[in-house]
Amino acid sequence: MIPRPSFLATPAGIVRSMLVNRTILRQLIRRDIHSRYRKSALGMLWALLTPLLTFAVYAYVFSAILEIRFPSRVPNVEHNYGIVLFSGLMLHFFITEVLTRSPTLILENVNFVKKVVFPLETLSVVAVGSAVVTLGFNLLVLLLALLVFEARIPATALLVPVVWLPFVGIVLGMSWFLSSIGVYLRDVGHLIGIVSTIMLFGSPILFPVETLPPTLQTLIWLNPLSLPVEATRDLVLWGVLPSLRGFAIYCAVAGAVVWLGAYWFQCTKRGFADVL
Repeated sequence: MIPRPSFLATPAGIVRSMLVNRTILRQLIRRDIHSRYRKSALGMLWALLTPLLTFAVYAYVFSAILEIRFPSRVPNVEHNYGIVLFSGLMLHFFITEVLTRSPTLILENVNFVKKVVFPLETLSVVAVGSAVVTLGFNLLVLLLALLVFEARIPATALLVPVVWLPFVGIVLGMSWFLSSIGVYLRDVGHLIGIVSTIMLFGSPILFPVETLPPTLQTLIWLNPLSLPVEATRDLVLWGVLPSLRGFAIYCAVAGAVVWLGAYWFQCTKRGFADVL
């Protein structure tokens, strides 16, 4: 029988592992980012050009051609629909990138399992860290768009990292779970695209949640994307603070997801070598 780690010690042990291996983590994240643009003519410039071109397409199609408007939560404040849409899509891009990579993280690094004493939990941290860098470039594009189209950035935008922290924690917990499951059940990766689509249309990215019936609103708020999207728009677009009660609940959920994800990974990783 495989001995299981202590439930209380597992998350603390992984946190200690992150601190001990922080230098390795930085190097792996840097290598992961650079590997995406290796041998391309523009190199790292694509990290900025990709979200910039993506935003330009959305802004032109939805605002200039279709002339769609997004209801404002603040009187006398109206934004280009492309800006409102991109502010939510960048968070969807982030979680989709991590969840898509997670089921194969261990499978693509078999040597770390069999031949090297390596903290396997750091693979998910690297995937999340790399995606956070991309998310940062997306935020930069959003802020530049606000300056160009609105000539203003609310001071509340400085609080965006605070709102994103529990969201990143939830994504990390999900990555630990999926990376472990992917070793034992190879079909998981094929479901991520479907889950990603459900998360997109089941969140207030494309429409304001207030336009839905109360029953559907409850379902929307169960989506881990919904609160970060709404809170980001509150801070960056509308210049108001999000619901503190809702944020506190979200932080509690994030802590639980990180804890359970860490515990699950530590319990299951002992069997990786036998399966691989």
